[in-house]
Amino acid sequence: MNVAFYRRSVCPLCESAGCKILCEIPYGDRTMANFIEQFYQGRVAAEVLSTETYRVVACEQCDFIYQDPILNENGMQALYQDWIDNAQSLHKKQSAKSKLYRQYAGQVHTLTRLFDQRPGQVRVLDFGMGWGYWCRMAQAHGFDVTGYELSPQRSQHARAMGIQVVDKLPGTGAHFDYIHANQVLEHLPDPLQTLKDLCARLAPGGVVCIRVPDGRGVADILARHGWSPQLDAVHPLEHINCFTRKTLTGMATRAGLTPFNPPLRLNWGSLWGGIRREIADRLLTTHLYLRQ
Repeated sequence: MNVAFYRRSVCPLCESAGCKILCEIPYGDRTMANFIEQFYQGRVAAEVLSTETYRVVACEQCDFIYQDPILNENGMQALYQDWIDNAQSLHKKQSAKSKLYRQYAGQVHTLTRLFDQRPGQVRVLDFGMGWGYWCRMAQAHGFDVTGYELSPQRSQHARAMGIQVVDKLPGTGAHFDYIHANQVLEHLPDPLQTLKDLCARLAPGGVVCIRVPDGRGVADILARHGWSPQLDAVHPLEHINCFTRKTLTGMATRAGLTPFNPPLRLNWGSLWGGIRREIADRLLTTHLYLRQ
């Protein structure tokens, strides 16, 4: 399998060729090499990365931050099937504290308030569903849920939990009322085209919910202090797109989508925390609800 890198010659969002380098470190650099070795537990052969460079750039036209170069299709397949420890990833989900599932339940509760139909009449697609636990929460609330996932291991696990899983998207048409894309678009070489493809499967009046790592302040941190392993929003190899609320909204607009605020979700038991969450989600973070 020919694992290699290729250049993204234009911005993935606006197709401008002008960019400025925010960070540039050879993968053979000692700090970077040690991080890759430890994070992927020795699964990445040194020679695969030894001649390549981790480079983060910012588009001079739209300010989008992204990695260039990135792994080719074979490299992405190796990354997500072989280099990442899937057993460890699954264990992390299975041993998660109840807070994670309360978050899922809260997200699904918001979903229940977006549509007038009964849950069983709302067709939901979880795009990039991972191991399927968000799907299972939505299914438990009565929604008609389909999961889409490229990883065979994750798809198999979700099917074993009773989730309906598809290996490819249906043809264009009004297939889904709600599309959930949580922590997905930061990994994809062409996030704008992917979003357009999802919109082509959305029913009239349908909703897309996007959640990606928050890239606020990343450019300033890189300029002041350089790269460090703590900068998860620009994780080498994996988080090849780094969104801020501005650039995420700009991408949505280019895909023909309009952001909107979902109904407030507050309760007396955690009122102050709920207010802080609502302010952040509506004004600051890279969590967006979108309609065509």
